[in-house]
Amino acid sequence: MAIRTLFKSLLLIAAVSLTGAQAYAEDDANLLLFESAPSQAESQKAPRSDMPDEAVIKLDLSEVVEADKDFNRKAFVERARAAMTAEIPADKLYEFEGPRTEAELEKLLELSDADIAKFLAKKSAFLGKFARVLSFFRLKPGKINKALNELNNRFYESSHVVSRSNVKGGTMMVSVGAGLALPQKVMEALRGRSIGRFIPESGGFFYMLGLGAGISRQVGADGKSKMVFEIFMDVERLKKTLTGVAEISAAGTYGLVFEKRDGAFTHQKNTTMYGGATGVFRQGPSQFGWAASTGMSMPPGIGIFLVYQDHATRYYLFRMEGLRASLPALKGFKDGIISALRNYAYFGGKVVTCQGALL
Repeated sequence: MAIRTLFKSLLLIAAVSLTGAQAYAEDDANLLLFESAPSQAESQKAPRSDMPDEAVIKLDLSEVVEADKDFNRKAFVERARAAMTAEIPADKLYEFEGPRTEAELEKLLELSDADIAKFLAKKSAFLGKFARVLSFFRLKPGKINKALNELNNRFYESSHVVSRSNVKGGTMMVSVGAGLALPQKVMEALRGRSIGRFIPESGGFFYMLGLGAGISRQVGADGKSKMVFEIFMDVERLKKTLTGVAEISAAGTYGLVFEKRDGAFTHQKNTTMYGGATGVFRQGPSQFGWAASTGMSMPPGIGIFLVYQDHATRYYLFRMEGLRASLPALKGFKDGIISALRNYAYFGGKVVTCQGALL
């Protein structure tokens, strides 16, 4: 039974994460098609209730579903507001088009019509594939809707990053972590007591160290694209926890990432959300990512039930853009630490950087 469960988990990760293969094409829209290929209009919608028992996925680079060029802002707002109070059914799949809160809708409406249409196309493509994979494992519609609702909300939280992203690809990472923290409700009860001052603001601690690699397509300001291969290191510490944390784990993740890059990245800071069965979300000023996770933990299987957030920093160690290789971590060391030493040792504390000085 354990072997079969592990096999299903690995198959789920591989199938959903194939979304990252979109990075190889010349457009940011959906490229993964099913044997019963949907029409362009159908693929813009959330998953249908008549999904096949077996979801056969293939990569077809000859067909690209583009964002709706005739986007109607007024009609979209009316549909979105009407759906905010709609009850999500438990007996059939629900179409998640708009956001579930007014705040997320207002944030989305700051974008242009073209950016909104582009965002909706990317989100719809991913939610559709995710639902088909869950349907393949014969999950009930109610459980699928719960996962889709979480994904939909996270997408809208990062709508500006996703719509304007110029980098898209897939990542793989292995990590080790450990933590011990009190649940949020317990922390709130202890705030008014004297013992509360001895407990960290986060409720405890959790630390994670990961090493990973990613391959993506980056589109420049001139419209030309290039393939990018990177090796990175993630460092995380606990921000807050809903359920509490008591875990030692070793895990592997594989998923999709959208990024908005202006210039070279040496590192970036994000918030990482571990949502139990819904996967891992990474969100920040320049990144939105989702990943499936599988691994070993102590106690066994506890990671499925934990819901917590981490402060995360991703350091890029090696990068190859086309045929040009670089060491972003070395540049960060040069521009940061060495510049600070130069300031205090030679310039009396003046603000001086050494960009280009050591080249």
